[in-house]
Amino acid sequence: MYRQSIQSIKVVILPLDGIILDLNRYRYNYYHHLCDQKKITLNKNDFYSHLSNMYDMYTNLPLSHTMDVGPFNAKVERELFQYLSHKGISPKEGCLELIEYLHQKEISIVVISTHRTKDAVEYLKMVKLYNKVHFIIGSDTTSLPLPSTQILETVMEHFHVQSKDTLVISPFLSLNKAAYSLHMNIIYCEDLMPAQDEEIQTSYKTVKSLFQVLNTIIFDQYEDAELYSPILGMNSDMSKNELDNVKNKLEEAYQDDEQLIDLVNKTYAFHLSQLNEQKIKDASVVLHENKTQKRFYFDDDFESNPTIETKEKLLEEKKQEVETDQYNNNIHLSPLDPKEEDDLTALLKQINKKEAQQTSTPKTTDYNEIEKIVMNAQEDIEEENEDEEESLILSFLINIVYIGAISFLITFIGLLIYIAFIHQFDKNNGIFRIIGLCFHIYYGIIESVFRIVLNSLHALIYIIPTYNDYISSNNWFSQDGMLLFNIFVFQIVVIVIIKMIMSIIRRFKNESFEK
Repeated sequence: MYRQSIQSIKVVILPLDGIILDLNRYRYNYYHHLCDQKKITLNKNDFYSHLSNMYDMYTNLPLSHTMDVGPFNAKVERELFQYLSHKGISPKEGCLELIEYLHQKEISIVVISTHRTKDAVEYLKMVKLYNKVHFIIGSDTTSLPLPSTQILETVMEHFHVQSKDTLVISPFLSLNKAAYSLHMNIIYCEDLMPAQDEEIQTSYKTVKSLFQVLNTIIFDQYEDAELYSPILGMNSDMSKNELDNVKNKLEEAYQDDEQLIDLVNKTYAFHLSQLNEQKIKDASVVLHENKTQKRFYFDDDFESNPTIETKEKLLEEKKQEVETDQYNNNIHLSPLDPKEEDDLTALLKQINKKEAQQTSTPKTTDYNEIEKIVMNAQEDIEEENEDEEESLILSFLINIVYIGAISFLITFIGLLIYIAFIHQFDKNNGIFRIIGLCFHIYYGIIESVFRIVLNSLHALIYIIPTYNDYISSNNWFSQDGMLLFNIFVFQIVVIVIIKMIMSIIRRFKNESFEK
């Protein structure tokens, strides 16, 4: 166990799926609808427990036994994005307010996604939040799924912060486990499932909405101050000089303990704000009432202490308490200026209004939306398949023409050279003798290949002619024309083989680069 705190947060991690956007619910509805069609039972808790990343999310779920989870994941993401692009989607309630508050406090905002970084960027652009975050990272940048800590470690390395400076707003358990293993601070915000024992044990606090997340970040620091005040010997009745004395003694006694000194400073700052002598940097208001310990007097106090001195002492104490109450009633507890107070009051009213709306209108699974997703997806798939078939046919025809053109060009250039220097080739002297010899060797290889292929095929399929029959039964070309035709066909085969080898090498390089 370790103590989580939100006192010195420098980076806040917001998952795209379940915190910024309601994507986990859409994915669950989609998957649940497919299971219903196949009459397969799906438990929401099973789906929730598999939320990790795009490579691992659908593994071991019921439909994984009937389909390949890789293409299925790609299909779900493509169809979901198409549907939401058409229908439209908005950030979850309280998300915009939370992001604006983090910007005011100059806290870096990181968006992580269980799917590709590219998809996360597109979704953020769709809801106009792309320019409001400082870092975006998806599951395609790491090889291990949550609860692996790789994606969170990458964030800390990028911002050069420690775990204690990082706050994770988590909507599912595997992210809780990863953040908890790194000793990060976690606020669990319910999404698909309410908080269970494990989520509660690994979180600083569990909440039901992003407005409660914002409320926690703003005000929980004061609860910490009041919690540790009695331990540190500070209270709201002290004057500034008394607080200074206690603070100086604590700093001198625990000068080697940075964590404790930090707690002393924050508690000291809290009580100064209560005295209205220092404005707190984080622009919050103190909601806690100034608690004064009252002493009650009974008749037996005087009866057991009948001396005049005792009575006067007790009356003096009572008089001091009355004066303290009057002082506390007149003291101004808010360190904000009037404009900031008005802004924050408006924000709190909006929070209360939104929370009331959320409690009165619970979310339900919209199967009509899922039906539309499936129908639109099927239409899109059919159109894409038709387009892909047309594209493949066109590409195939273009390649045939391209390869034939290259072979024809090579043959034509060779024929031009032979005609231009025909007398030199006939004399068979010098370099032309070497060129002629090379050509005869080249054509000998072509003739041998044709002979082996045609004779082998003739042995298997009687209809196919032997090489001799192929040459002798030709009625279209002359002997020289047959020579050129054989060269032309052989060069086409060679070019096709070269293109296939280059394609394999290129694919191998791309796979190596991705790994």
